[in-house]
Amino acid sequence: IAEKTDRELVVVWQPDAHCDCRFSDLFDYDGAVIEESFPGEAAARGCHLYNYMEVEEGARKDAEIRDSGGDLYLRSAYVLNSPLSSWEDENRFLRALSPVDAVRAMVAGVRTPNDVSAHVRMAGGGAYEHLAYESAAGNWTEEGHAQIAHWREKSHFSHFMKRLDMLSADGRVDRIFLAADAPETYAAFQACYGDRLAMLGREIYDRSAEQLLYALADALLLGSAPRLLGSTWSSFSELALRLAPHKMTVEMSGTDF
Repeated sequence: IAEKTDRELVVVWQPDAHCDCRFSDLFDYDGAVIEESFPGEAAARGCHLYNYMEVEEGARKDAEIRDSGGDLYLRSAYVLNSPLSSWEDENRFLRALSPVDAVRAMVAGVRTPNDVSAHVRMAGGGAYEHLAYESAAGNWTEEGHAQIAHWREKSHFSHFMKRLDMLSADGRVDRIFLAADAPETYAAFQACYGDRLAMLGREIYDRSAEQLLYALADALLLGSAPRLLGSTWSSFSELALRLAPHKMTVEMSGTDF
């Protein structure tokens, strides 16, 4: 949007429970970055405020963003709805971001290419509502909480393994890359697939700055295979698809398998 309207892009990235790191912890980026959000002040100063955060007062998810002059302040956890933006343009920008050296080293240390990558996002629902970065009260609407519980159940690792076994039996996949949100998923995959499995091992599964380095590396590695088994209702699966340097065959949990 900034590029097409001759505006300066300013990234507003405030570390919080969902993403407890700075933008500079993940990317070597020379553009403008502000580390504290200010939607109220922006509106008071005459900026055109678009807030998609549906649990916040006055927010309107999916409001169409047009060039009406002046400064724009966009606050969202969702894809922006604008005739000034497109999937291709957004992905081109995301792929041009340069990960920090630590992330590059993680990616380089994992076997590639693989025949298929699997993103298993099964942590969610009532058992996880005590975690501020999961489905804690205030993060989602009541409908959103119900959707999380539904789709996380559909994304249990057993469903992925069943589909992988079918693809293996058909001779379509051999080597597998896995990114998951729970240690039991990695343990089950290692026990079943042994040396066929590639993964970026870790001891932490939170949203700390250290773990988010692993997360970015995982997203890049997920996009390195020609086929992706993703988790429905997970923006991380979508991120992997956006960062992939090539077109992927995509199957989603609860929908395609």
